[in-house]
Amino acid sequence: MPRILGLALLFALFAPTRTALAQPIADSSAALDRGREVGRWLNAGETGRMWSVMTPEMRAAMKDSASFASTTAGMLLQLGTIDSTLTESATGASDGWSYRALVRFSKSPEPLRFMVAFSGEGHIAGMGVRPPEKRREAPSAHLDYQTRTTLRLPFEGQWFVFWGGRTLEQNHHASIRAQRFAVDAVIRRDGRTHQRDGKALTDYHCYGAPILAPASGTVVWVADGHPDQPIGSTDAANPIGNGLVLDHGNGEFSLFAHLQPGTQKYKRGDRVADDARLGLCGNSGNTSEPHLHYQLQSGPDPVDSDGLPAFFTELLVDGAASARSELLRGQQVQRAPKAPKR
Repeated sequence: MPRILGLALLFALFAPTRTALAQPIADSSAALDRGREVGRWLNAGETGRMWSVMTPEMRAAMKDSASFASTTAGMLLQLGTIDSTLTESATGASDGWSYRALVRFSKSPEPLRFMVAFSGEGHIAGMGVRPPEKRREAPSAHLDYQTRTTLRLPFEGQWFVFWGGRTLEQNHHASIRAQRFAVDAVIRRDGRTHQRDGKALTDYHCYGAPILAPASGTVVWVADGHPDQPIGSTDAANPIGNGLVLDHGNGEFSLFAHLQPGTQKYKRGDRVADDARLGLCGNSGNTSEPHLHYQLQSGPDPVDSDGLPAFFTELLVDGAASARSELLRGQQVQRAPKAPKR
């Protein structure tokens, strides 16, 4: 792991300075935009623009603009530029905002935490790059939970569980409360998720596949209109992309994410039958390639809910019949054929 240069520990006190470029930050959305802008300035080496909107304390910590430019250039030489954002958030109020993002630098083998602090008047009061906190599985009171809803797999045909399980080794979602037991599923053929070079969305085997209701329910949350992301780009500001939440009526809610825009036929309040087509698998939101993200949760809010273990019924797991199973990374799964009527 490369050593992080001096920029990592610079967090000055909030204090205003009069410049023409700084503007007060009204809300978290504006704070996210401002943090991304500072990231673009950092990538471009535009230290003069950053210096012009720093608080006096931040400037004093860097001694002078030449020292700040030298420190920044050294960091970029060591780490490279920011080439993608994995997660980001903004917290604060009228007296100051903090932008935090987990990003990939082009020369760093691991993601790093990029942070910018803003004063109440919108000046840069601090900036930092440092290793992320060690990730751990989110605490859960539902480890022994047994799914109440009779769930069927939300797709036809054989799919591959790319992420699924209860440990971070099995499931990179496990550190997030609502996604504690989430599943990412793709279609693999000959060990690959796509044909040709994988640069087009239509190269991916699951792109456009129907996503089905695993059980009946009522739509309590829906999002549509977000574009499918081209391969190589993501939409961190709208991580779910297009999707919906189904209320199964017994304290269990199913969330589906990353659907194709314009393919959802249901709106909030609609009643949905089991096996109904909800939409088509897409690549909207914060996603690296087309796939279905599914999670069972304790409430309708996609973020502020507890993740619940999802046990599916009547399925084939790696070709073997299973009456009831929780999906784990590396499994090939599909619905079991229905028994013939007698």
